[in-house]
Amino acid sequence: MSRRNRGAGTTYVNNVRGPTSALTSFLNERGIRRANPAPRPPTPPPEEASTPAAQDGEEAEQTAQPTSRAARLSRGRAAALAAAATTTASTPGVTEEADKDNPDSDSDSSSDDGLIPIAVSTRAARAAAMAAARSRTRSAAASSNASPSSSATAAGSSSSPPVSKAKAAAKAKAAAAAEFASRKRARKSKGGSDDSDDGDDDGTNGEFQDITGLVSRSRFSHKERMPIRGNKIVFCSRCRARFTVKAGTVDEGSEMLCPTCAGETANGGVKQPIKATSPRSVTKRAKRRAQKVEVECQIPSLQDLCIRKIANCIEDVEAFGEIGAVSMDKICKIISRNRSLNSDTLQLFLDPRQTDLTLYDCTDVTADGLLSIAKFCPELQTLRLALCGRINDSVISYYSLHLTQLTSLSLMGPIVVTEDAYADLFRAIGPRFERFELKNASRFSDMAARVLCESCPNLQRLQFSDCMLMNDNWLDSIGNLTKLKSLTFSDPEVDKVTTEPMVKLLQTIGSGLVELSFKGCLDLEDAVLTEAIRPCCVRLDQLSIHGCEGFTTEGIRDLFQDWKLNRGMTQVDMESCVMFKDEALQALLEHSGSSLEELNIKGLDELSKETLMKLAECENLTVLDVSWCRGVDDEVIEKYLNGTNKLEKLVVWGNNRITECCPTRKGLRMVGRETDYIGQRFT
Repeated sequence: MSRRNRGAGTTYVNNVRGPTSALTSFLNERGIRRANPAPRPPTPPPEEASTPAAQDGEEAEQTAQPTSRAARLSRGRAAALAAAATTTASTPGVTEEADKDNPDSDSDSSSDDGLIPIAVSTRAARAAAMAAARSRTRSAAASSNASPSSSATAAGSSSSPPVSKAKAAAKAKAAAAAEFASRKRARKSKGGSDDSDDGDDDGTNGEFQDITGLVSRSRFSHKERMPIRGNKIVFCSRCRARFTVKAGTVDEGSEMLCPTCAGETANGGVKQPIKATSPRSVTKRAKRRAQKVEVECQIPSLQDLCIRKIANCIEDVEAFGEIGAVSMDKICKIISRNRSLNSDTLQLFLDPRQTDLTLYDCTDVTADGLLSIAKFCPELQTLRLALCGRINDSVISYYSLHLTQLTSLSLMGPIVVTEDAYADLFRAIGPRFERFELKNASRFSDMAARVLCESCPNLQRLQFSDCMLMNDNWLDSIGNLTKLKSLTFSDPEVDKVTTEPMVKLLQTIGSGLVELSFKGCLDLEDAVLTEAIRPCCVRLDQLSIHGCEGFTTEGIRDLFQDWKLNRGMTQVDMESCVMFKDEALQALLEHSGSSLEELNIKGLDELSKETLMKLAECENLTVLDVSWCRGVDDEVIEKYLNGTNKLEKLVVWGNNRITECCPTRKGLRMVGRETDYIGQRFT
């Protein structure tokens, strides 16, 4: 190979010079190495060259004459095993320390092919080295003390029958086992682990180690990174790196610096290396104690097990018999989730005495199946149909004629029902209609909304979600419903629901509203908060402005600041209002901090840690969602646990500063912590 090719792509592994191939580079980058070949048999000393055994070995080598590298390697392995077995059987009392007195040990064990071991198992390498050392030592001792009688004995032993060789091999195996047991007892007396082997002396634990000294990642475990006992993970106030401190050494309000920043400060800007602690210094019991988390064991009741069994075999059930309404609802949820609710299984849930019916997935229920609801349940007062895409005008007309006691109707996905069918239904129900919810309807028009408000003046709950034709004209018609207590507008089309008509509507009916939701109303502005809700909605208890990008921090502050006409909110949803700052949440807590029960501030990443910690003052808080609030960490969670004793559910998705050391308590359900899901991958 020419020397001009010794460039960037040249390798010198195994004393071979030249450019590497793409496959070789790929294997080197990923740390893939070939296994180490067995050592070559030791060269016999000159004194034993005239013995009959040596002459037989030389004649065997001359007759074999292997030409390939594989043949030489196989011959070397066989000769090494034979030499090790014979020498161990003959002199089992010789130890490996005698190898230190042999100055030619390195030269004898070198390979003629000039091979450099790339990936070597320390355990296998040590065993091979010990065998070679014993072989060289014993052969040297035999040659120095050789006599005619010993030569004759050796010559005789070479011609012994195979039975003597088997006995010698058995003795060699027994001697090796005894020596291994003695070394294990010695390690045990020094405090070592019973599971360790010969590789423990050099810290590799018998794993493969390459020429760079790096150990493979087979021993890597997420559990070994867990903090020990009462230690606490904190973040450096300068470089924001996470590090572990001992329990009881952290002062409240003190500035925490990682060892790197602390060493740099103490040494005038010179960084000091951090000494890594060995995981071997920690006992297994301490690791288990650190990883133990409190898990509430929820054993299903016998009733729940029976309900699951019935739901899984719903196709074979002919009738439920006398079963409670709660159990019926559970079965309906399970089979709806499994997409087993169809026109046949629907008949199991129909009872002439039934007054409330909820079907959670009507995708596979045909129009005739939906029609049978009014036939078999004429006394229905509340009907909820989800994913009812197959309901049509004939079914709605049949309901208007036969469901004479219907007061509440909820439809999700009636995409083929026309405005005329809705109008006939509203005229037939009339003043007894108290609740109407419509989701994902594409044909509910202005005429249907006008007939609804004129024919059903006693409506108390009204909800429109994802209705394509919803616009400001609906707001003018809804203004006639003076008995409304709950009003929801969700995800209207852009530029369809604007500020001025909404302000006019709330000024008309806002005095009776208890629940108000503007989810996804992008065109509403602060005037709705300050000119309509603040002066008119004095009885408001639940407010949702989920995704209302038109509302600002100043508008929320002006709404809640010194709002003495309102007694306080119990449920507030400000999810995805990403521009809200600390002033918005502070004004809410000052007004409704003592009455809040459910709060959703998901996605408000502009909030500071100090403001988030004030949520601990909400004594009645039961559900809290602080997902994607970057200021939430272990300290904030600990503050919540100490302040809010009624907190039952805490959602923390996207908060990567919450570590595995985050405290918890019995009865609290924490959802979304990263370390919980990472830990499942390593268990």
